[in-house]
Amino acid sequence: MYKIPELDKLPEFFHAFSSREDGNMANSINGKVVNFQEVIKNRKKFLEKNDIGINKCICMWVTHSDKVIVADDKFAGLSMRNYNYARRVDGLVTNKKGLYLFLLVADCLPIILYDPVKEVIGLVHAGWKGVDKEIVKKAIVKMSKYFESEPQNIVVGIGPFAHKESFFKESPSQINDARWKPFLKRRNSGENQYKVDLVGFMRKQLSDSGILEKNLFISEVDTVTDKGFFSHVREGKLSLAKQGRFVCIVGLKTTS
Repeated sequence: MYKIPELDKLPEFFHAFSSREDGNMANSINGKVVNFQEVIKNRKKFLEKNDIGINKCICMWVTHSDKVIVADDKFAGLSMRNYNYARRVDGLVTNKKGLYLFLLVADCLPIILYDPVKEVIGLVHAGWKGVDKEIVKKAIVKMSKYFESEPQNIVVGIGPFAHKESFFKESPSQINDARWKPFLKRRNSGENQYKVDLVGFMRKQLSDSGILEKNLFISEVDTVTDKGFFSHVREGKLSLAKQGRFVCIVGLKTTS
């Protein structure tokens, strides 16, 4: 299990990431459904370590979109035990204490949002497409619209994820996009592979949205090189049994 140290100090807020030793947490990998009963066992075991009941969690099924919704607790538990009810979105926000948001990742950016003033949380999945669609800006707008959060109060945590030294794209379509230009660097002279700085572009989007630099905390863990975490970049060509996804879970603690 892994936590971002600065976020772990926040008294009313909970977050955690599973590691490889906690087992695969995803019902589907590359569009193929895995042994879901084994996945449920892994989820329950990890949650029990953190004194969280499975019926308190809402699971996302990411679609690489920019869709962010307010979490509906009627899907708590159900979306964890039956993948057909997992919320097909890339971001959830809520102000309900004791309700935990559950996101599966392997190299993409797991972005945690926490407003300690209005007591609101958000959890966002941002891969290549999500960063391009600037999903984090939409999540911040959603928190402002529904819960009156002010960006300067929001604390943000990112990671673990694939760092720019480990994530490459072949002839990316965004190469002529002015927004992306500072965050794409040719790997070697004469090659068409580019290093992609997802977190660099995300940092700019957060700044543009009014997030303060002092409130941004980025994990140093690179999922591609750290074998303690699942990685699609590193393991995507292996057999399904050797792949997996780890989880990021966030929630507002109850007072009881």
